[in-house]
Amino acid sequence: MKPYPSLATELNIPSPRDFSEQVRDLFNERAGVWGSNYMPGGKLTWRLHQFCSVLGSLVLPPAEVLDFGCGTGHLAQHLGEHHYVITACDMADRMIVQARQAFGDADIAWNALPANWRRLPFVDQSFDAIVASSVMEYVGDLELAFRELARVLREGGVLIFNVPNPRNGRRKREEWAKRITRLAWIRRIACTIPRIDRYLTYLGLSSNRFPLSEWESAAGRHGFQRLYDDHRTTKRPLFLFAFQKVRVIQKRQDCTSDKASHF
Repeated sequence: MKPYPSLATELNIPSPRDFSEQVRDLFNERAGVWGSNYMPGGKLTWRLHQFCSVLGSLVLPPAEVLDFGCGTGHLAQHLGEHHYVITACDMADRMIVQARQAFGDADIAWNALPANWRRLPFVDQSFDAIVASSVMEYVGDLELAFRELARVLREGGVLIFNVPNPRNGRRKREEWAKRITRLAWIRRIACTIPRIDRYLTYLGLSSNRFPLSEWESAAGRHGFQRLYDDHRTTKRPLFLFAFQKVRVIQKRQDCTSDKASHF
């Protein structure tokens, strides 16, 4: 497996195919250490409880749940421990390997996706709920993703995902860092430090950072209706959405026609 691309050598906007491969390589590179974020006291353990709490308020076990972009599988395992029936998928195949090694195949159906997948490997209306923890910001084709998530979700089913909140101070600083490092001389200096190079690579691939209203509009075009107001805050670096699938989009080809105007 080649190492993920460095912003020291590439800051141009990649094609959707190249972008997906870069995202896969980024997370494959981190697969061996990513699980430590979810260990007791880890910096991401709060996500497990947040997703489980919101899911539990909307859909009761033993509902069938898809963990879209499951990473090393800790959220999938956590939800499984709360008696949900879990299917998990990710295009970072090394993440899936780590998940299988950590949690086995008995209780969770793991699925490795091609980097440039165009259709999820599940039949229509397979799931009662879908969760996606810090995934949508890295999706190369959001219209495709929303369309496929709507397809595999049952009527009345729930979609829960989080995204960077562009109004948060931390996110504003990250956007400044992305802009300033487009200057070649700053980029050359910054990317000589491996840790900074990795961080800027992450920022470059975390490309879907839209106002919250645009996320609602995008989901709405695929039959999703937002469920909550009480998750709205400008203070959190990540904003959590909860949507319900309320209708079927009959003319799905129409959903992609206005992509450029929204994303």
